[in-house]
Amino acid sequence: MPLTAAEPAQATTTARVRVLLACAAVLVAGALSRGWALHGSWFYTDDHRLVRDALGARSPRQLLDPFDSQLMPLGRALAWLVSTAEPDRWAAAAATTLTLHVLAGVACAAMLLVLVGARWRVVVLLALHQTSVIALPATMWWAAALNQLPLQAVLMGAVATWVLHLRTGRGRWLAATAALVVLGLLAYVKAVLVPLVLAALLLGWFTEGGPWRRVRSAVAGHWRAAALLGTVGVAFSAYYLTQVPQVFVESQTGEAVGDDLAWSMLGSTLPVGLLGGPWRWEASNPPTSYADPPGWVVALTWVVLVSCVAGLALLRRRTGRAWVLLAGYALVAYVLVLTSRAQVVGGVVGLEYRYLTDVLPVALLALVLATTRVEGAVGSSEPRSPRPALLERLPAPPRPAARVAGALAVTAVLLGGVLSSAAYVRTWHQDNPGEAYLQTARETLAGRGSLDLADQVVPPQVVPGYQFPANTTLRLLPLQVPGLRFPEVTDDLVVLDEAGRAHRAEIDVAVDAAPGPDEGCGWRIGPSPVTIDLDGTAFDSTWWVHLGFAASSDDTVEVTVQDTTTRAAVPQGPGELFWRVEAEIAQVTLGGLRSGTTLCVDVVEVGEAVAGDPL
Repeated sequence: MPLTAAEPAQATTTARVRVLLACAAVLVAGALSRGWALHGSWFYTDDHRLVRDALGARSPRQLLDPFDSQLMPLGRALAWLVSTAEPDRWAAAAATTLTLHVLAGVACAAMLLVLVGARWRVVVLLALHQTSVIALPATMWWAAALNQLPLQAVLMGAVATWVLHLRTGRGRWLAATAALVVLGLLAYVKAVLVPLVLAALLLGWFTEGGPWRRVRSAVAGHWRAAALLGTVGVAFSAYYLTQVPQVFVESQTGEAVGDDLAWSMLGSTLPVGLLGGPWRWEASNPPTSYADPPGWVVALTWVVLVSCVAGLALLRRRTGRAWVLLAGYALVAYVLVLTSRAQVVGGVVGLEYRYLTDVLPVALLALVLATTRVEGAVGSSEPRSPRPALLERLPAPPRPAARVAGALAVTAVLLGGVLSSAAYVRTWHQDNPGEAYLQTARETLAGRGSLDLADQVVPPQVVPGYQFPANTTLRLLPLQVPGLRFPEVTDDLVVLDEAGRAHRAEIDVAVDAAPGPDEGCGWRIGPSPVTIDLDGTAFDSTWWVHLGFAASSDDTVEVTVQDTTTRAAVPQGPGELFWRVEAEIAQVTLGGLRSGTTLCVDVVEVGEAVAGDPL
């Protein structure tokens, strides 16, 4: 029976639907894997600051407040949304991260479908994106996810809409591209690189001729797009440079640091990540981990990558410009880290995939451009004809064997990405000191009513010391337990130990007073001030003054250190007071009681509040 004209079209439609369904299945599997990873994770360092800032926000204008050197109104808006969740906000934070991951995956699928068409190759490339460990660290750390995942989604989505605009000339696709760029800029300053990628696509693949001819052709044919995207980029850059304080002002990066960073970031971490690595992690600062691939793996990775690039160059024309795009973008990422974080941390920061997250979409884009004839792109890669003489002399492998080898190579990369990701996530699930400390504090403090806590610095593995004062219980604990107080004066002080457990406070004495002259009373205090000399001078710092006393009646005592006087209630009978001061202390003055009230003070000591009996 002869085929009708409708049957080939129906077969094509069926194949397209199958590809789209397979893409959807990959995205669902990716979302489930990220959901599993986030379910066992928790907040980390900067996350707490974002939530606290959101709780204190009083005006929409505060969305424009920089976070360190980041202008991220979109992230602050999402942080405000998470801050409204009670009592455990992590579920809401994980939901925002998962949503952003799904959007990035959808944008990746859109980019691949626009460039490649509804072919099975799209499913494989999408799976590479979903399983790659390169984007995982920026997913596990919520504060990073608020920057990096929108940038991924915007970069790939903008490529899709931009290519559609270049093909059709329709203004709606240009407007969509501009809107995506603006959205990206609201999330992360690095989105200023997106228009540069789009310009590279235009000049490298959608124009032809020499460099100047390409530029003239691009300007003449797409001046409206250049004006629109250029205006957006210039306006944002002007605002950012004039309104956002920069954390890193003067570069102190030496040549050695630059070399170390270049090797760790571009010579090791990125290439092994592109091929499913690093397979091994160094987790000395949990829950984050650094890539730690064996040396032989790095060498093998470079052999494979160089062989692939060389092989494609032999088989296809115009592949080099795709790798130039990838190398240029990676180089920009390197320079940005070199002039910022590397100044503080050193070249080791290049082992952190968080600074390479947005290189992954560009790597996928470069791979597509090097292997695909893109519809409407006059500068597309295409098979060489005739074949190079070198290939003609080599025996051609059997087609089934070549397909099996290709399938095995792709499977190895996918499996490597899955195993590397699982190993990275395991540390977040099993060794997150910040989660353990704050969850323990919440368990020991919740349900006890209003408590007076000492404002302490938490252990550095919970929040690093360089983030002071964000590393104090005053900033962290109210996010976990409502009703806590951090007074300057209290008669019942509570402190946390290194594990986050609550204890009654004791004083690790730096200086104290000798027993008072009044036998049976110690230092007898009345209306007139009495100055008590200590046995030394506590240097200028933050101290707790501890008084042990017995009062003849309820009253109020005045406590003076240097020029600062505080009034505190004293109940009848035995009691104690803890008073927080920031000063150099050599003596304490007490007085101000009503006539007829006697306060016998037998303990005057100054020091740090430490854990005593369990609460």
